[in-house]
Amino acid sequence: PPEVAMVTLQSMGADIVGLNCSTGPDAMLPLVEAMAEVATIPILAKPNAGLPELIDGETQYRMTPQEFSDACGRLLAAGVSVIGGCCGTTPEHIAQLVRDHKNDELVKIEYKKRRIITSERRSVEFVVGGPFIIIGERINPTGKKALKEELTRGSLDMVCDFARAQEADGAAVLDVNFGMNGIDEKETMVRAVNELVYTTDLPLCIDSSFPEVVEAALRIYPGRALINSISGEDKIHELLPIAKKYGAMFILLPLNSSGLPKDNNEKHANVDLVLGEAKKHGLTIDDCIVDVLVSTVGADEDAALKCFETALHCKNDLNVPTTCGLSNISFGLPQRTFINTAFLSIALSNGLTSAISNPGQELLKYTAFASDLLLKKAGSVDRYINNVPGSDVAFGRTDKNAVQNASLSSKSDKGQKSPDAGDASGNFSEIAMCVINGEAGKIEGFVKKVLDEGAIPGELIDKELIPAINEVGARYEAKRVFLPQLIAGANAMKAAMDIIEPLLVRDDSEIKETIVVATVEGDIHDIGKNLVVLMLKNYGYNVIDLGKDVPASVIVDEAMDRDAAVIGLSALMTTTMLKMKEVVEEAKARGCTSKIVIGGACITQSFADEIGADGYSEDAASCVKLVKSLL
Repeated sequence: PPEVAMVTLQSMGADIVGLNCSTGPDAMLPLVEAMAEVATIPILAKPNAGLPELIDGETQYRMTPQEFSDACGRLLAAGVSVIGGCCGTTPEHIAQLVRDHKNDELVKIEYKKRRIITSERRSVEFVVGGPFIIIGERINPTGKKALKEELTRGSLDMVCDFARAQEADGAAVLDVNFGMNGIDEKETMVRAVNELVYTTDLPLCIDSSFPEVVEAALRIYPGRALINSISGEDKIHELLPIAKKYGAMFILLPLNSSGLPKDNNEKHANVDLVLGEAKKHGLTIDDCIVDVLVSTVGADEDAALKCFETALHCKNDLNVPTTCGLSNISFGLPQRTFINTAFLSIALSNGLTSAISNPGQELLKYTAFASDLLLKKAGSVDRYINNVPGSDVAFGRTDKNAVQNASLSSKSDKGQKSPDAGDASGNFSEIAMCVINGEAGKIEGFVKKVLDEGAIPGELIDKELIPAINEVGARYEAKRVFLPQLIAGANAMKAAMDIIEPLLVRDDSEIKETIVVATVEGDIHDIGKNLVVLMLKNYGYNVIDLGKDVPASVIVDEAMDRDAAVIGLSALMTTTMLKMKEVVEEAKARGCTSKIVIGGACITQSFADEIGADGYSEDAASCVKLVKSLL
């Protein structure tokens, strides 16, 4: 389509776009009109003098100079800035053109950029306050065992199936990520891009943390792609020139070299930081979409509110579109679809433009259509009517008995008794119930009271706190409590331990082993790692927390210096999980005898086996059990 060609060419740095046509100027007119809609640079048109005809064995063009000039006038009125002639035109045609139009006032070109990405056959525009856009997330091996196996075999069949299914389900853009161990990511990305441009009409979002992979994909991509993502970290100076060179838009991730922002002021300053660097490379705010940076509300109760504030800031103060990784908000919580849907609806009312999500989740998709309608967005009425099903949709059936049982279980958890654990009568003490209910504020008073009454510190740990945290872990495994309650319980136990620990008298035989824990190099996520540290400390281990973004050499140095029994590694992203392999290899090369355990959202047991780790833990509660079994 001509508008797709126009956007693609001007985004890649063209100063003028030329249009040749083997027919006449009237046939060129609809093409010019379509190109002028998105043009920010001049259009040059060189039509023929009509269609050629074969007369007496000779090719002739019957359009007269005056007819040609009149038709070219219509092209100038449609937005052409430079006009000329091609096949069949003569000096008389050009002279007539000059006489008739040399003093015409040209259509003014608006140099304001539009945020449009393209494939060969389709364009998608990100408009602040415009219709919600779904960026399909499914072409990503994280959590998809079958896809990983296919990619390892070199097959792209499932990738193409996911592309077709997401397009049918209503995605407007496809995110493409191949961050996994055991394959050549660059080679796989190039092959996939070549396949996908024939499989789907949708524009692609190239998702990799490796600049060389991004560039390899953009080099062959026949359109204007979206890069996921560019942040204020070190790779910004490699990725911004690539975006400029290939005319790509990019998702701006508001991080800096220090990692996750501590509050929204820092997050918004990071947006300004990346925009400032982008400007130095010839890019503008019109080339980016800001990620509002969603974290889980299970670990941070302000997580959603921070995102809403950022979406409003981008909409009202910066006039820039936004996106997010939608499912992050509900991680570690039950019935995640309800949380995701409520978050999406509120975020849209605060200006969210798009989200990286699964278009096959009907409740999310139809909620977005309905929210656009209620917010009176352009075309939203037709979009809603034409896309929602004509009959009721069963989004899921709730078992009434299960609800009643869950309610009874919840009530039991809040009381002083539990049939599951405790002493022989099933009773828990006030201290234990503070851990089970996650009441850090209350537990300090109870602990001080029993200590004043003569309680032995060590027995408080062994008979009260450890059984209580075990109960929390058991309920978490049984999905009776979830991530927020697990964190709250661990924090309550920590509050008690802060009071008890200074009173303990231990000999060397009572001190448990040393464990070195870190988030691997390049990864700045630490919520899960921090919970693991807290849980291990609560069980009496000597835990050395090295923080986040820690190189392999530093981790191994610390483990060997401390004679650590275990090294615990965390990674959230597929692009950083391979750093775990570097730690394993360096530890073996240097003769480090520490057991190595790994975990994180993208990590699996098969990955642990593949890189030679000693164990894999799904969560903090199971990590304690894993460490105990290894030691």
